[in-house]
Amino acid sequence: MSAQPSDDLLAGLAWMRGDPERAPLADWLRDRADELAAFREAPEPRGHRARAAAALRRAAAVPLHGAPHVVRGGVLSLDRLPGASTRTISWRARHDRLCHTVHAEPEAAIDWFHPAPSGRLLVVGTSSSGSERSVGAIVDLSRGRRLSERLEGVRSASVAWLPDESGFLYTRYPGDRDYGREIWRHRLGTAQSEDERVWGQDADATAWPDVELSPDGTHALVHVSIGWTRTDVHLLDLQSGRTITLVEGRDSLTRFHFSPGGAIAGVTGVDAPYGRVVRVDLAAPASEDWIEVLAESDVVLDDCSVGDRTVFVVGEKDMSGVVGVVTLDPEGAARDVEWAPLPIGQIASAVPTPGQSTMRTRVVRHLDADTAVFTWSTLDAPPRLLTWTPGSPPCDWAGDPLAVTSAVRATQVVAGDGETLPLLLLDPQPEGPPLPTLLHGYGGFGLSSTAAYSEVAAAWLALGGRYVVAGLRGGRERGADWHEQGRLDRRQRVFDDFADVADALVADGVCDRGRLAIWGSSNGGLLIAATLVQRPDLCAAAHAAVPMTDMLGYHRLSIARLWMGDFGDPEDPDHRDWIRAYSPLHGLGPAPAAFPDVIVTTGRHDTRVDPFHSYAFVEALRARRSAEATELLLLGEDLQGGHGVGKPADRLIEERADVFAVMFTAFARRAAESDALASTDSDSL
Repeated sequence: MSAQPSDDLLAGLAWMRGDPERAPLADWLRDRADELAAFREAPEPRGHRARAAAALRRAAAVPLHGAPHVVRGGVLSLDRLPGASTRTISWRARHDRLCHTVHAEPEAAIDWFHPAPSGRLLVVGTSSSGSERSVGAIVDLSRGRRLSERLEGVRSASVAWLPDESGFLYTRYPGDRDYGREIWRHRLGTAQSEDERVWGQDADATAWPDVELSPDGTHALVHVSIGWTRTDVHLLDLQSGRTITLVEGRDSLTRFHFSPGGAIAGVTGVDAPYGRVVRVDLAAPASEDWIEVLAESDVVLDDCSVGDRTVFVVGEKDMSGVVGVVTLDPEGAARDVEWAPLPIGQIASAVPTPGQSTMRTRVVRHLDADTAVFTWSTLDAPPRLLTWTPGSPPCDWAGDPLAVTSAVRATQVVAGDGETLPLLLLDPQPEGPPLPTLLHGYGGFGLSSTAAYSEVAAAWLALGGRYVVAGLRGGRERGADWHEQGRLDRRQRVFDDFADVADALVADGVCDRGRLAIWGSSNGGLLIAATLVQRPDLCAAAHAAVPMTDMLGYHRLSIARLWMGDFGDPEDPDHRDWIRAYSPLHGLGPAPAAFPDVIVTTGRHDTRVDPFHSYAFVEALRARRSAEATELLLLGEDLQGGHGVGKPADRLIEERADVFAVMFTAFARRAAESDALASTDSDSL
């Protein structure tokens, strides 16, 4: 294969993989920080930034409730309480309106937690500086103290408590390695070095096991995610070590659970791209013998909570979260299905893991035999804990029926290949004139863009703009096939969809080109970077947050081999050409080039997407700007942050105020240029 000009560019950027605390990279980063500081102090941006920061502070001041964990007497959740900057663990008793903080970590971020059934004990994972390299601790809430054990290598840990609460099964990375996640057994009062491995892997394995225990503690369901399209499920006898394989080698996602009585049921994509609910008879565990409880429909099913008489299901339809219930007869067959009457919104998930995981799914749980509990929000209404008893409307924790006023509406546009793409619009003036518009996209890993509450969206609305969420192929908005259409050698379809949405918004009068901004994070940051390279004319301003940009070298950095199932394997000769074709750094043309106003943000301690991607992209754009360019090109780096998961509210406000200031400054300059051009044309007449 012949060398490409972009190869020379990347060779010239190798120094940006160096130590950010030492020259030459430290000097370069200092210059970028000085540029951002000067921008903040300029008169016009300073005004935009002040207004944006005020709107963001209001949007971030509301309570944010996480997905519920049901324990004896109530629920626990990971919340950011009103006015707080970081998340704490909260307790709500049944029939008690009050929310009580039961655990906080003043010196670290709480990444995840798993309570024992009684709610007395917690396993809590914490990390510092946004690294997500969790260290586990065991907290005794009844005594208000931390036990002596320290658990290392427990990033995004799955935990299953033993019924007598004497210990638990948990996932770990021995030696705090990046790959080779395993399942171990820990007994309270013992050191981690005494733990017993119950499910092993090679040290470099990218498969992602999670664990769930049977009610009697004798068996474990082990879900092993292979890439982002396949889940193998095994039933492990913890006494004999014997394993029964329930599903293996099928290109579909499956989420099985134990009922309180020990039965196994759950949601599977086997022979159902949108998902269906099945029950497994261990006397005949093969997939062709599963008993169907709820057939596939136009609802994309995500997960469920399995009771002895009911199965509560959770999923999405038209980019909106849904909750339903299937009632079982004494033989376990379905009697009927009922859907909760919910407005457009989203159901919260447990942990935003970097790999495919059972913990990434939306969460609905049995509060009691006939009542579901879940956390619901919409783009402009913050998360709230809801309960739902079939036959009644969903209610808040105090028992009042859900009442929400929202400016969110669903619509769709037609892509260039004729496919319809779903959209969510947060719109202060439906059918009104063009307004400043911020378009968000993701399109990857079978992860849907949703109507979940967003401080960014709420603040943008408060500033008089429209906010749009695009349902791009590569996500799961329309099931497994929707994901397939945007992965691997079909990745370009994601970028084309995004451009088609932007063009349609302009054509339909939602906005004009000079007041359109785009943004995305992580995989969505790749989307923005690729869009800047392929369609620099698309918008007035762009924000690429923690983006992937070097797609021929991404797999060598951080934990990125977890993502080869979607991005492709750069070491595979059959993949390299089409990866190169969509890789932002490899797609940049010769200088000079015109780009919209751009801000790229990253975190110094990001262990998902290495900051090199951001540094290199900014430098590559700098090298291609013409000397006369007036458009902004800025790098924002959070020196105490990582990928952004659980970012403290105060730092989120500061970062996004910069982003909004860039966007509104770009809009103002475009408007002034347009007015000047119109005046010139008028004078010539």
